[in-house]
Amino acid sequence: MDRFKPLEHKFKAAFFAFCRPFLKKGVKEFAPIDGRSVRRILFLRPEKIGDMAISFPVFDGLKKHFPHIELAVLASPRNQEIVRDDPRFERVYLYRKNLIKDIRELLRMRRGSYDAVVDLICDDSVTALFLSQLCVPGKPRIGVGKVKHRRYYDFNYDHRMGNHGHIIDNTLKLLTAFGIDTDTVNPYAAPYIPASAWDRADQFIRSTVPNGDRIVIGYNLSAGSSTRVLSTDKSLELLRRIYRSHESIRIILITVPGDREQGKRLRDELGLEHVYVVPPGLSLLEASALIGRLDLLISPDTSLVHIARSLGIPVVGFYSRFMKNFLLWRPYGQEVGAVVSDNDDNIHDITVDRVFEVYTQVLQRYRLVEKCRDYQ
Repeated sequence: MDRFKPLEHKFKAAFFAFCRPFLKKGVKEFAPIDGRSVRRILFLRPEKIGDMAISFPVFDGLKKHFPHIELAVLASPRNQEIVRDDPRFERVYLYRKNLIKDIRELLRMRRGSYDAVVDLICDDSVTALFLSQLCVPGKPRIGVGKVKHRRYYDFNYDHRMGNHGHIIDNTLKLLTAFGIDTDTVNPYAAPYIPASAWDRADQFIRSTVPNGDRIVIGYNLSAGSSTRVLSTDKSLELLRRIYRSHESIRIILITVPGDREQGKRLRDELGLEHVYVVPPGLSLLEASALIGRLDLLISPDTSLVHIARSLGIPVVGFYSRFMKNFLLWRPYGQEVGAVVSDNDDNIHDITVDRVFEVYTQVLQRYRLVEKCRDYQ
């Protein structure tokens, strides 16, 4: 399928060039929107789970200052689960990349009569540009991270010009379009996790640590690409070192349902007594609840990194060096915790020694070492 990418890009460029004269440009002088006069706002976030996870502080910040505003969000099949039943939202729409279904959804959004549209995609996206023009015609268009397309938004905060601030802080800046001082907004906001998910997580934790008197470390084996995971040999060596570093350590192997058999094979190959695999059929929100009961998470997947940090759980995350994206997507609020590769394409050169060094630093920073000693 990758061989068709150049053709797809050429088609999009030609289509954009044809439509450009019909696109409405943003206002030259933007005045902050008075949230008291706004009733409903539509957010565009049809991307990955992690992209939606870092957006929750924006939703909560807006609701904190203007509780009467009803929020709606355009999600994708990849991130819909994390917002589908979230009471933050009056409506969750779905962008499927299916022309007929997406036109129908577009018409539903237009009928929503929203007072503003907020494009949360932190880049120049032709899809998001057209959606922002068509979903809420004639109303303010708020963007973040736009460069080539910034002229088509009434407000845009461009975080890419020499700014290496965290993606959460940068995204929060769009709230200034509503006159909100972002220093008054809590940057930690977790997804909505139902009581049933917390109950299942607690039952599993009690089955592994009956008295609650052990350190529980989560090790995530799943990521969106094979370039983002350590080799089996490195995972085995790392987990053995972690396990043997303190007698009170308990390890939970976290996987998406499709990778659970891989987790079971790794557990069996480790041959250690207190290593467990997540229960079968775990949903994303149930996995989030389980993460919320850990003492520390190790993960190559930034989606779970952001969910863990939103719940106050310390993280060791793996990153490639590409364009210093790790500065944007590193574990929020942690001075240590990012393990960065020396190349742009993958994390395969990350060594066990380096991961264990950062892991130890996080243990010390969050005083988990003392907790380990207390349990011995």
